[in-house]
Amino acid sequence: MAKRRTSGIQRRSRASEEALSRRVGSGGAGGIDMRILILLGILVIGAVILVVVLLFGGDAGTPLGQRQRDDGGEHTDSGCQIGNYSSNPPTSGCHDPTPLNWGVYTSAAPANVTQTIHNLEHGGVVIWFQPGQLDEAGISALTDYVRGENQTNRYKVILSPWIGQDFGHAVAVTSWNWLLYLDSADVGQIRDFTSDHYGDAPESGGGPGPPG
Repeated sequence: MAKRRTSGIQRRSRASEEALSRRVGSGGAGGIDMRILILLGILVIGAVILVVVLLFGGDAGTPLGQRQRDDGGEHTDSGCQIGNYSSNPPTSGCHDPTPLNWGVYTSAAPANVTQTIHNLEHGGVVIWFQPGQLDEAGISALTDYVRGENQTNRYKVILSPWIGQDFGHAVAVTSWNWLLYLDSADVGQIRDFTSDHYGDAPESGGGPGPPG
């Protein structure tokens, strides 16, 4: 009789071990399921991030400013009619055969306009300001910016007061076929505009060379 009781205990022990083994096995399957859920969660988060970038970051590569009509690049010694340009200030069109030197100008002449179009054709950026609409601090900020750029490899920048027809803003930043109006000396925007358009012109290798 003692032997039968012992064998019964052994059978119950083996049954308990098998049950425990099944529970452990089901726990392992649960672990695999959890990993799948984590992977799916990561994929969902990635999809959400992609949608946000497409919706709100789609314009990150759009150049700053407004694209202007190309008025051509005629060189003439006989003078150009200022009123014939399609933008104010002009960003292309008839111009003087000789560009201005890069740098800061404290006074302006009508010839500056037709000369600086040639500077734009050579890949430069010209910043015009209307003295009556910009204070001394603003002019000083623009001056410092241009002089700083003139000392770098991106030296093709000009600053000049504007004496032509009022363009309705304190500052106009121009490159070949591009124009940006500003109501203040926003150097950050000017720097971004320059980064977007510097050297993007028909004769970007043209001179003059660096100032000084």
